[in-house]
Parts: sequence; C-alpha cells; structure tokens
Amino acid sequence: MIELVCCDMAGTTVKDDGLVLEAFHRTIASLGLGTDEADRAEAYVIETMGQSKIDVFRALFEERAVDANRLFEAHFVDAAREIGVAEIPGARAALESLKEIGISVALTTGFSPATRETLIEQLGWGDVVDLRLSPADAGRGRPAPDMILVCALRAQVTAMSNVCVVGDTASDMVAGQRAGAGLRVGVLSGTDDAPRLREHGADVVIDSVAQLLGEIITRRSL
Repeated sequence: MIELVCCDMAGTTVKDDGLVLEAFHRTIASLGLGTDEADRAEAYVIETMGQSKIDVFRALFEERAVDANRLFEAHFVDAAREIGVAEIPGARAALESLKEIGISVALTTGFSPATRETLIEQLGWGDVVDLRLSPADAGRGRPAPDMILVCALRAQVTAMSNVCVVGDTASDMVAGQRAGAGLRVGVLSGTDDAPRLREHGADVVIDSVAQLLGEIITRRSL
C-alpha cells in the first residue's frame, strides 16, 4: 500500500512553459559563450532535464559551475516572475486528495531551496505540501536516490515498496528505481515521452498528475 508520494515539480506538478530553457538561454548570454558551445550546452541541459542544476553546470562549465548556477537561479526567478508560474491543471487537487486518504506527499526538485520556495510561494502551495526537498537538503540530486530516501525517512514509511515516485523525466524514474520505490509513475506533461520513461524504469505512464489518485486507488484494489 502506498504511504508516500514523491512528486517532481517542473513539468510534473508545475508547468514549465519553457522557463528552464529561458533561464538557461539568459545564463548562456551572461556567460558569453560562442554559438557552438552554447548549442552543445543546451543539448546537454535538455538531455539531463530533472537532474540537479549545479551537477549539470559542473559537467558543462567545470570551474565556472558555481557562477553559472548562481546566474541560472537568478534568471529563473526573474523569468518566473515575468512569465508567471502555474500548476499542471489538477495538480493541487490531486495532492490534496492524496493527503485526504492518508498518503503523505513530498515535492522534490533539482532547483535550490530558495528557488523552490519562490515557486511554492507564487503557486500559493505553502499549505499544501509540508515535505519538500532540493539536492542541498539531501546530499545528491537526481538520478541519485538521496531526495527520495530522505523523504521516506522523514515520512516514516514502513518500507520503500510503499513509496510512489512521480516525474516527467528519465532522471525521475532512475532515481525512483535506485531508491527501491515500489511504484514509479511517468507523466507526459513535461520533458520525456512514454518510451523513454518506460525505458528508464516507469511502471506506468499517465498523461498528467491529475490522474494519479485514480491510478493509486486502482492498484490498491488489485
């Protein structure tokens, strides 16, 4: 029986609407990269979507990683305030419904705690999810299992097989698999398609997190 659901944020519960790439493009402009280097960096960012942003920048920029990450976080917050932040339709209702039937809910993200809290504040979700983690809170970011494992510890689940991981990227599914999560749910509201999600460990793929409660209830009855 599922006791804890760990949901990704951007692309899973929160509409991306190009915010990540917009912030990255602004970061590239700030760093003054050439066209070829910028194109290679963008391709890598897309490939590693869902992973810890500082880890991505370490792989891309080495000694400039800290500066790149600082710029990215600032540009992301600016872009979010300019463009606006919205939930995936039905996301809040889905999270509240899970809590109503006794399931703990956590939000995990590759963003820093400060950026994460900015998103939550703009969404007005401060009262929805008490448990929310960034890589800085757990050790390593996705695809490492650290955030999921820390969520499970804090939620005091009886077994990792009672944890459900929900995300829109291959990194989410790999992290769930490495953590030993009993159910890994891919959603099609973000980055990756169904074949890629299944290839990287999704047990089931649904259109949106809005369908999650129905999926969990169905599995309870099996």
